[in-house]
Amino acid sequence: MSSQSPTTTPKASTKEAPVENVYLTTNFKGRIGNQLFIYASLVGIARANRRVPFVRNGGDLSSLFKITHLKQNIDSWKWSGKTETGYATFEPSFMNLPPTNFTIFGFFQCWRYFQHAQDEIRREFTFTEAVQKEVDAVLGTCRRRLDNHVIVGVHIRRGDFLHQHNAKYGYGVADKSYFDKAFSKMRSLLPNQNITFLVASDDLNWCKNNLKDSSVQMLTDSSAGNHFAILSSCDHVILAGGTFGWWMAWLANGITIYYVNFIAKNSSLHIGFNPGDYYPPGWIGLDN
Repeated sequence: MSSQSPTTTPKASTKEAPVENVYLTTNFKGRIGNQLFIYASLVGIARANRRVPFVRNGGDLSSLFKITHLKQNIDSWKWSGKTETGYATFEPSFMNLPPTNFTIFGFFQCWRYFQHAQDEIRREFTFTEAVQKEVDAVLGTCRRRLDNHVIVGVHIRRGDFLHQHNAKYGYGVADKSYFDKAFSKMRSLLPNQNITFLVASDDLNWCKNNLKDSSVQMLTDSSAGNHFAILSSCDHVILAGGTFGWWMAWLANGITIYYVNFIAKNSSLHIGFNPGDYYPPGWIGLDN
């Protein structure tokens, strides 16, 4: 991911310490991918406002990461708050909140909220020892097979996105042609490399029938957290859609290729979605 953010993104006063005992909190929604965005944005927005970030519980994140901003003994129920108007649209007003204890509400699926605090966030999203041990075992086996070896994580989410109501809402599913293009693009960017495309999916039968490439290796059925940890520890990532795959790519911090039609234009889901706020600079978009 590019280390530079556009000049339109407000910069936090990262050299100033947070105001003591003035807090910022939020509530988790959804599953792992959504919770990662909410937690990261909480930290980023808190740092921009010189607040102390915290959540009352770690949600699904505590089982994977060594997150530290946990405070169960603070009562925030009567605090003032602010709700986002677009789930994947940057709202600069969040970077200049009232100088008091405050609660923010939303999904905050925007890299601009936390770009200035990404070093801290990467530390927060350090895997637990148990999770890291599983990652090392899987990726170590892959790396021992080939010299000059690159592992590209490929996340293929189909399952619930194929349901009629989700398709109507605006979720798009990548075809075989997208992955053919993405594999070809990745090879062009990594010349003279031995590449393994390590695939995790909720539809392995589709993958086996459509990704008949000698460089493809499928991860066996496992927990979502296990697949997440393995793919986000790969060198580069190809993703189809969804916040789960987005965070694999951000944590891997290599080359990222994504499916540009994940959110259909003129759909209900497209309201509140700004591609430039959702996809970081430097990520490569391809269609079918």
